[in-house]
Amino acid sequence: MITRRLAVLAAAVMAASTMAVIGASSSAQAAVYSMRVVSPIEGRIGIDGIYAPDDGNGYDMLTCSFTQPELGWDKAGNLTRPAEIPSSKGRAPLVNVRFEMYPGACAQYDAWADVGGVHFETGPGGRNLGTITMPVPGQRGAFRLDGDILSSTPVGVDRVLVEAFQIELGMQDNGAVSYGAFGTAYNKGNRWTAGVGWSGRYMTYVTDKATGNKISALVDVTPDTIPAIDLDAICFGFDTCNYLSGGPGTTAGTFHPTAPTRILDTRTMTGITNGPVRTGDGRHPSPDPITRRDETANHDLQVTGLNGIPSSGVSAVLLNVTAVSAGAPGPGFLSVVPKPARVGDVFNDQGSYGAYPNTSNLNIENADPTPNLVLARVGAGGKIRIFDYLGPTHVIADVAGWFGTGGAHTNGSGFSGVVPSRVLDSRLGINTKASQFAAGETRSVRVAGVSGIPADAQSVVVNITMVGSSGPGYATAYPTGGGLPNASNVNVTTGGVRANTSVVKVGTGGQISLYVADTNADIIVDVLGSFGPGGGRVTTITPERVVDSRGGLGTDARPFAEMEARSVQIAGRGSVPANATAVIANVTATNTTAWGYLSVWPSGSAQPSASNLNFLAGQTVPNLVMLKLGAGGAISIANGPGSANVLVDVMGYVT
Repeated sequence: MITRRLAVLAAAVMAASTMAVIGASSSAQAAVYSMRVVSPIEGRIGIDGIYAPDDGNGYDMLTCSFTQPELGWDKAGNLTRPAEIPSSKGRAPLVNVRFEMYPGACAQYDAWADVGGVHFETGPGGRNLGTITMPVPGQRGAFRLDGDILSSTPVGVDRVLVEAFQIELGMQDNGAVSYGAFGTAYNKGNRWTAGVGWSGRYMTYVTDKATGNKISALVDVTPDTIPAIDLDAICFGFDTCNYLSGGPGTTAGTFHPTAPTRILDTRTMTGITNGPVRTGDGRHPSPDPITRRDETANHDLQVTGLNGIPSSGVSAVLLNVTAVSAGAPGPGFLSVVPKPARVGDVFNDQGSYGAYPNTSNLNIENADPTPNLVLARVGAGGKIRIFDYLGPTHVIADVAGWFGTGGAHTNGSGFSGVVPSRVLDSRLGINTKASQFAAGETRSVRVAGVSGIPADAQSVVVNITMVGSSGPGYATAYPTGGGLPNASNVNVTTGGVRANTSVVKVGTGGQISLYVADTNADIIVDVLGSFGPGGGRVTTITPERVVDSRGGLGTDARPFAEMEARSVQIAGRGSVPANATAVIANVTATNTTAWGYLSVWPSGSAQPSASNLNFLAGQTVPNLVMLKLGAGGAISIANGPGSANVLVDVMGYVT
C-alpha cells in the first residue's frame, strides 16, 4: 500500500499526451472541477497545481488531510467536496493541473487489489471533466499488469519497487480529458505489479533496493506481452531504459545448446530487414525520427524470444557470425556488443550511443566470406548491436546456443577446458581416411570420452580448420544423427586456409558430423573443451581488450617474433576475477609478415600441436578461443613463421 506524488513528467511526455482544452475558470480565485467516477469502491484524489515558474513538489489538494475534508469520490461516484485549486500563487499563474486518483480508503491504495489508479493532466480553467472510469480487470479492456522477477540472489520482502504511469498509447478519452492508469507497489515474492491498467505505453521506474540500481524505462504492454523484470540483465530486460542510479552487473549462467539456426542474414532480410549493415553503430544526426529509427534498426538485432531462445533470463548468445562485403571500399571490421542503456534522457533515441567499441570480432579483408564464433552479451531488450567500421557489409549469424542469467534457466551445462588436442586431420589420416573431403561429403568423428573430454559431454568446443580447398566453399558441423542444418561454421576461398571455433552438440555415439559443401578440402579438428555436467558457469561481459602487443598492453610492446611464445595474465585483470578457471576471448593476429599461425594453450602445459588461427602475410585474422587457464591464471600464445602483433579481447570467463 503506497501513496505518492509523481513529479511532473518531462515536457516531452506532456507534449506526447493528448489533453482536452479547458474553458475559463468559474472563479477568479480558484479553478473548480467536477467529474463523475465509475468505480466499484470509493477512493481519494490528489491534485497538484503546476504554476509558472513551477513551485516544486507536493500536492496542493491532499487526498487525506487533518485540516480540511478529504477529497475523493463516494460509492455513488460523486465527489465528496468540490475539486478546486488556486488559479495563481503570488504572481505565478496556474498552467496545468494534475489529478492522481487512488481507489480505496484514505492512504489505503493497494496496487495488488482489483481496482487500478488513474492519473491525468488538464488545463487551468475549471470545468466538468466528464466520467472517469477506474480500471477493473475484464472491464473496458483492463487487466492486471504483473509479471515474474528473475534474480540470481533471493528476492526478499519489499526488495523491488515498481512505479508505472501510462502515457501516450492506450490512454482513455472521455471527450473531456484523456487519462491513463498508474500503480506503485513493492514485490510479493518473485512477482511484481503495476496495478490494473490498459494496454499501452508506461513510464516505469524500477528500484532494486538490494543493489541500489534504479532505472526509468519506457514499456509497452498488452495482456499477452507483460515483461519479466530480470534484475541481472541490462535495463532489467527492458528495451528502453536509463539508469538513475547504479548500473548493470554480471552473473554466471549455464549453457543451453541449440541446433544450428540462422537468425540473421541481411541478404534475405532475416533478422535485419533493411539491407546490409552500414558504417557505424546505428546513430544518425538527422532530425527526422524515421531516418534515425531506420538506422538503429540496421544495427540492432533481437536475439531473445526467437528461434527457441527464451524471452527473458538470457545473459548471452553464442553465434557463428559471417561477414560478406557488399561493396565496402577497403578492409574493415565488425564489433558485436550488447545494446546499452540510454544516458541522460530516456526519450532521447540517440542516448544509447557513446564511444565506439575498441574491440573487434571479425576482420574483413575483401568480399570473401569471413566467419568467427562470437559470444555476444545480450543487451537492453534482448538485443545485440553491430558496429561496422567500413560498410556496407552483409552479415549472417547462426545461433549455436545461449546462456542463462543465473536467476533463470540454471539447468544448463557448464564449461570444462582441456589442453588443445587434435582429434581429426584428413591430411594425415588421424581418425579419418587420409584424403580430402569431397564436395558434398559428410564424415563423423568421436569427441566425447577422448582427449580429456568427459564421456558425458553434451556439447564440444572444437577448432575447425579448412585447408587446400579446390574452390570456394564451406563446412558445417552438427550432432551426428541429426539433420544437416542450414548453417555454416567455416568458409574458405580457392586454396585458402581458415580456422573457426565452433560449439557443437554431441550426437549419437559421442560423435559430431562434418559436412563440406561446394569444394574439396582437408579438414582439421582440434578439441578445446566441452559443456556438460560438472563444468563451470560462464559470466559474459561487455568485451574488454587485455592484450595488445602493438602498444604494450598486457605484454611487451613489440610483435611476436618467429616461433616466439609468451605467457599473458588473464585472471585478476579487468573484469576477470582472480578465481576464474577459463576464459572466452577473441585472439587476433595483425601486421603479419608471412604465412603463419598462432597456438594458444594453458600456461604451464607443453605447447600442443594444435593451432587456433592461420593467416597469410599482411592479413588480420581473429578467432574465438574457449580455453582453460593455466598456472597463475595465464595463457600462453605462440607465433609460427614470420612475425605478428597479437590482440586479446575477453568476452567472458568461467568460475
